[in-house]
Amino acid sequence: MHRMVRSEYSKWRGLLRRIPLPMFALVMGLAAGLLAWLVIDRQQSAALRGIFDEVLENQLHQVARESLIRFDQHRQSYVYLARLLANHRRMAAYLEPIIWSEDQSSLKDYQGTWPPWLPRQPIAADVSLPSHILLTDTAGQLREVFSNTEEPLPEELPEHLLQGATGSEHWAKLTLIDDQPFLLVSEPIEDVQYFSMGNLLMMVPLDSAFLASSRQSFGTDRTITLLIDPDSQSVLSSSNPLEVQAGASLESLVSRFVLTAQSFGDYAESHLNILYATLVPRALYQETGQNILDLERRQRAIGAAGIVGVFVLLFVMVSHRINRSLRRLQDFARRALGEQLAPLNSSGNRLLQLEDRIRDVIDLVLVAREETRTRHESEVQRLEALRAGVMEASVDSIATVDTAGVIIDFNPTAQRKFGRTLEEVTGRRLADIVFDEGSAQYFQSLLTRLARFESGDSGFTDIELSAVDGYGKKRSMEVAIKPIVLHRRTLFTVYLRDIQDRKEREAEVRSLAAFPEESPSPVLRVNSRGVITYANSPSRELLEYWQCRPMQTLPVYWKARVDEALSNGVDREIEIATENSCYSLLLTPVRDLGYVNIYARDITAERRAEDALQQRQDELVHVARLSTMGEMSTGIAHELNQPLSAIVNFSNGCIRRLRKGIGTGEDLMHALSQISAQAERAAEIIKRLRALVTRKHLVRREVDVNQLVSEVCELLAHDLRKLELGVEKKLAPEPLIVCADAVQIEQALINLIRNALDAMRSRAALERRLQIRTGVNTAGMVFITVEDSGPGIKPAVMEQLFDAFYTTKESGMGMGLAITQTIIEDHHGKIYAESWPGRGSVFTIELPAEINSTESLAS
Repeated sequence: MHRMVRSEYSKWRGLLRRIPLPMFALVMGLAAGLLAWLVIDRQQSAALRGIFDEVLENQLHQVARESLIRFDQHRQSYVYLARLLANHRRMAAYLEPIIWSEDQSSLKDYQGTWPPWLPRQPIAADVSLPSHILLTDTAGQLREVFSNTEEPLPEELPEHLLQGATGSEHWAKLTLIDDQPFLLVSEPIEDVQYFSMGNLLMMVPLDSAFLASSRQSFGTDRTITLLIDPDSQSVLSSSNPLEVQAGASLESLVSRFVLTAQSFGDYAESHLNILYATLVPRALYQETGQNILDLERRQRAIGAAGIVGVFVLLFVMVSHRINRSLRRLQDFARRALGEQLAPLNSSGNRLLQLEDRIRDVIDLVLVAREETRTRHESEVQRLEALRAGVMEASVDSIATVDTAGVIIDFNPTAQRKFGRTLEEVTGRRLADIVFDEGSAQYFQSLLTRLARFESGDSGFTDIELSAVDGYGKKRSMEVAIKPIVLHRRTLFTVYLRDIQDRKEREAEVRSLAAFPEESPSPVLRVNSRGVITYANSPSRELLEYWQCRPMQTLPVYWKARVDEALSNGVDREIEIATENSCYSLLLTPVRDLGYVNIYARDITAERRAEDALQQRQDELVHVARLSTMGEMSTGIAHELNQPLSAIVNFSNGCIRRLRKGIGTGEDLMHALSQISAQAERAAEIIKRLRALVTRKHLVRREVDVNQLVSEVCELLAHDLRKLELGVEKKLAPEPLIVCADAVQIEQALINLIRNALDAMRSRAALERRLQIRTGVNTAGMVFITVEDSGPGIKPAVMEQLFDAFYTTKESGMGMGLAITQTIIEDHHGKIYAESWPGRGSVFTIELPAEINSTESLAS
């Protein structure tokens, strides 16, 4: 049975070998194409019909939506027309003043005549005048009617429509009047003061002309739009009365047209149930669908014929390529294998001939491969002997291991490096002898990957691992692993190169090369001995300032700063001022390598800008101080007048006694001592005033806060007496010393106390209370509190209390608290306020007991 099947197969194969390949391809292509045509035509025809029906439905819905949009736009055009007519100057001129009498029975009908309130020129080019335009008074009574057609106004208009056309509301609605659809648009008529003079009501019939105009050349010529009454299922109006007449039933239209109905949007208060429909003839789309299907079949037939032709042409080209391949295979067998194959047939199926020829060549290649393998093994053995000699003379450590990492060979260099003989390491894992724990695991993973051929045949090179030499010291090793196959056994040659010394030299080179010589800013490096090991060109000015050169030691002060940076390992920034510039030096320690990098930044421009800003601030504070002294001038004059009056009285008394020769010398001495004391009192007042108003540079020195509070209270003594108010001073028993400008702190206190006095003016004399306290808080800050019993500060005001130019006083400028905050913050302090509406407010100033000045060489 098997022999019969094989004989039958050989018979058919021999028959196919005699048929040329292009002819075979043509027959098979025609048969396959015909079969595919019969199967695909049925499926694609049904699919195309489904797709066409779906596309048709989508297109119909799109046409219907866009048609309804254009209908709504046309309806909106009449709304705009009504608005333009209601606000036209002719309408305003006609109704100003209101011309209608109280007699509501009078009605003007402009049948066949042009009303004076309607402009003759068209206002909107694409909108025609409606059939009727009505004017109603403010009570909703119909006053004037203009008819644009011969059709008279309906005798009985719905009363609610006329009553709805009142007031100042704009509306547009759809309604039925005498069973005919109408669009009603109402617009109020107002004069220039927006006084209502009546309403304009437009009646637009929704007939065939309106529907045809609303389409605006949209859609096909055979598309028809309708207004349908859903209750009676009948047509109210049609854009094409010749095709579809008003009153026709929907049942009579479904057989001839494809109908898509939509509901209208909300038009004002209209509750009329009318549908907007779009009709397209069914015959139009059925004919189009059949044409598309026929076209698709023709194109499919043409495509199939083209595919068959290309298929045959492809096989002709393949046959040609096979002929060339057969000749090349014949030449290959002759040249490479030294064998001569049987000659080729001049005709027949080249593909089967190529199959037979390849089978013959494969048999020859198998024989040649076996011979080559034998020669290769001999060559490998020779090369292995050569490799053993290379390993003996290599300056790198070389080991041969198996796939598990077990040592097979260990060259003399490796034995010396790791202090082990070949006998000691043979049979043990290389990773356990050479590498530390982390590197040993990584090395074993590399061998596993190579054993699975994850890295191909090239192996791994330039892998850096950490090894332990024979003295127990860690050394960086550059490892290369190369796989070799010997007698069908995979081995690995591991090359280990000691790169510890090279890495140390490279680290030093990288550390020196890290400094950018091209940097425009000074960059220096100082070692732990204070020697400048590097300085770029822009560092010349700093070196002149330190009076040293590269490779010389820094001055003692700066060497101490370098030692501090290295000891704590924290960056430190120091400012210095040279003869021409000001620099900010950033000391960055590199503790691992034992040096400090100094990065300098020129901040001369920044400091000059800060000085200019400080000067402007001092000028502003001085102006505010002068303004405060101006407001206190009355009280100061009164305080100065008291000692002057005493001096005058004592002087006159002495003169009278001398003229009359009465009194003893002791009495005169007493009077003169009183004159001297009052003169000193006046001089002290003038000295304080002069200190406050004199414009001078900011001078900070150690001052007692308690003394400043007492002096300010004396300056404001007149204002306090004027309000019948005494200051309750709760000062710290010990002096509170701060480093500050006394004049500016006094000015800040004057602003706070005067604000407190202003806040308590509305209070009764017995309800006024002013308390000033000083002390030191838990944070070590010196504080001054000014507490009053005024009405307090509103929460909304508290948010903007310290904003410049914000004030709640009628004559205030809003600068007092803003300047006070600037003064306190300039002294590295802070100011804040607390308030209880109806009970009073507390302002607190906090100043540091000691201010660290900017560190410099002078310090």
